[in-house]
Amino acid sequence: MKRDSRFAWLDSIGFFTVNLGLDRIQTLLNRLGNPQNELKFIHIAGSNGKGSVAALTESALRACGYKTAFYSSPHLVDLCERFRINGIPAAAERVQEFSEQVRVEACRMRDEGCAPTYFEITTAIALLLFKAEKADFVVWETGLGGRLDATNVVTPVLSIITGISLEHTAILGNTLSAIAGEKAGIIKPGIPVLCGELEEEAQRPILARVAECKTSCEECRRYHGSFKIIHHDNGTITQELTVENRPVTLGLMGSYQRDNAVLAGAAVRILSELFHFDLDKALTGFSSTVWPARFQILPEKHLVIDGAHNPEGAWALASSLREVFPDRKLHIIAGCFADKDAMKVLGQIAGLASDFVFIPFEGDGRNVHSASALGEMLSRIAPGLPWSESPLNKALAELPRDEWTILCGSLHLCGEAMELLGLN
Repeated sequence: MKRDSRFAWLDSIGFFTVNLGLDRIQTLLNRLGNPQNELKFIHIAGSNGKGSVAALTESALRACGYKTAFYSSPHLVDLCERFRINGIPAAAERVQEFSEQVRVEACRMRDEGCAPTYFEITTAIALLLFKAEKADFVVWETGLGGRLDATNVVTPVLSIITGISLEHTAILGNTLSAIAGEKAGIIKPGIPVLCGELEEEAQRPILARVAECKTSCEECRRYHGSFKIIHHDNGTITQELTVENRPVTLGLMGSYQRDNAVLAGAAVRILSELFHFDLDKALTGFSSTVWPARFQILPEKHLVIDGAHNPEGAWALASSLREVFPDRKLHIIAGCFADKDAMKVLGQIAGLASDFVFIPFEGDGRNVHSASALGEMLSRIAPGLPWSESPLNKALAELPRDEWTILCGSLHLCGEAMELLGLN
């Protein structure tokens, strides 16, 4: 990730520090004039897919002429990626302007013994920036969980929970029910709720929260309709499907993106009913949606970048690769943080591989699996499948290869690759 001297004070706080709770962020926002009270939010939580659903929803709103703001995390290369205005990362000068306002109050809070975290500070920066930009809608992605996540200081016009799987179990709980209860915390009284397809264990706490808040909940089933994958002459790939009973071209690839499109389509339909805009026009925005490091195709490099880092994400990646590159073996570049279930991630994709290159990437203070540890796991999953170790810059310098290359295992690793490839 890029280090910008203008945000050195923020980098010093600790990028990966997790300290859930709403008291600090609410105190900080009170001191900043509560900018969140003047914005309309679509609040999105979920174990997988929330970023893609957010990106699709934002593109649809922009296609109708609305001025959009989009807050997401983590950033892949540059801090400003977290703060998008009309789909474009905010200018560093604007981010610096509002980060300075936040810094003053954050330092006062630190001196008082209640220092806000990195994520709480970027959340406050986002709110000041989006208020100043007079955004019509803010697409607002949670960081971790929901109930005690810093983003949960807003009252949205729509709450979306994309799906529930076992993740961050040391923080959120080690059952689907516990994790779903945390995600359900974004549900607010009287505000409509939209959910992806959920297992019964995950449904119960969400429906209980819906009843408590006296609101409505719509559950979207996974996509089961027909679709067509189109390989274009310029090397790009799109898929055609039906969303909200309308033909849609989807710029995002992957089988899981069809499920995300169904959910985003339902979100846009609900919003069109609430705010009276043209649903057909909105859905045209799906064709131009870009979401970096989620089955991101670089035709000239014969490279797909995908941040799949948990078993569910790896399963979705493998399913998509079988669709887009049927009956092909793939060169795979991978790295993984030590707190991820690398064995299961490798197990999902090993059957598609001609070989692996494992990357000992920089973890910004977090432990990563060594190449030898990953190689040992691979030897148990797929005995005899070749693997090697390489620095990332060398592995990328050898592209393109005759076969397609897949880079996966960590969003952090994907961010390092994108910076080396000049994609920031």
